[in-house]
Amino acid sequence: MIGIVILAGAYILSHFYRSFLAVLSPQLTAELGLGPDVLSDALGAWFAAFALAQFPVGALLDRVGPRWTAASMFAVGAGGGGLLFASSETALGLTIGMVMLGIGCAPVLMASVFIFKRTYSGRQFAMLTSSFIAAGLMGNIIGSSPLAWASANFGWRSTMVGLAIVTCALAAGIIAFVSDPPKAEQPAGGTGSYWDLMKLRPLWFIFPLLFVNYAVIGGLRGLWAGPYLGQVHGLDQLAIGNTLFVVAIIMAVGSLAYGPADKLFNTRKYVVLAGGSIGMAALLWWTLNPGASVVQMQIALSLLGFCTMYFGLTMAHGMAFIPDHLTGRGVTLLNFFNMGGVGVMQWLSSGVYRSNDKGEFLSAFQPVLIFYVVALAVALAIYAFSEDRPPEKA
Repeated sequence: MIGIVILAGAYILSHFYRSFLAVLSPQLTAELGLGPDVLSDALGAWFAAFALAQFPVGALLDRVGPRWTAASMFAVGAGGGGLLFASSETALGLTIGMVMLGIGCAPVLMASVFIFKRTYSGRQFAMLTSSFIAAGLMGNIIGSSPLAWASANFGWRSTMVGLAIVTCALAAGIIAFVSDPPKAEQPAGGTGSYWDLMKLRPLWFIFPLLFVNYAVIGGLRGLWAGPYLGQVHGLDQLAIGNTLFVVAIIMAVGSLAYGPADKLFNTRKYVVLAGGSIGMAALLWWTLNPGASVVQMQIALSLLGFCTMYFGLTMAHGMAFIPDHLTGRGVTLLNFFNMGGVGVMQWLSSGVYRSNDKGEFLSAFQPVLIFYVVALAVALAIYAFSEDRPPEKA
């Protein structure tokens, strides 16, 4: 139990490291001269590195176990990346730091999900995963008002150094308190490869939603909301942090709300479709009203975040088709699409912004919102053809 709590602490920092740029954007722009498109690329690099690291993480989980996989990568990647970010003077140095942070954070959730899948029943999986994700979303909260306060009082560099030290301490805690579950037996003739997973046709209809869904709220909450609030509404760093603080809390509540939903309604597919459709409607409203007030924007982004925090359900939906001996590769393949989508979509959104940038932020930002709406609509349409796997059958 202590080990899971420590993993949750590491996962909180994982969420912080993917969302803090929105609040630091005014300081990074003022001190290093980095525009929103450059910061968007850096965030995309974090997610791309995180996603690509899922493949070795999956193999390591199945062969080595979650304890040493999570501890070593979190200490070297996230701890070292935090220190490099804190000392960066250029866009390149900052981006390399973000890449290291992404690699370091890559095994944390998957190590925990691996333990849940091997230790608990299928009916408990979605609840445990959703609750763990909700705890991790505290990182978004830390990356809002508290980060704005700390960077204003101690400087963003000192704040990042302090967090790097905490990161290494948590890695040591993982070694001390996390236990590996028993290994599953490999069936005769089984290759235990990612190719075995790609041959599972039911997953094909889940992959697109995993690829797009988190990319939308992750990109908007993690970066674009910062420049939007600063350049369109003139908010300072602390006000941006306070605005996104509320959004972060509502996202965490959303993840908790989805935890028991599949057992309550005995369906995963239709709970996800309902939530995704409502979230898409909120995003569409903001797209059609890009100059909305701060409160209106906050409500729309909060509703989008609350309604699309169903990663625990989509993960449970996908894992219901994956055999036990492929648990490590299974969770990381699903997470590859989830996190890789954010990286790719972040880079694409940067391209959309640049191609429409005529010197006025709002005229370049509205096409970014259109891009996100269309992508989410297409992903939900494909997911509608997926095979449901209710928890009663899991």
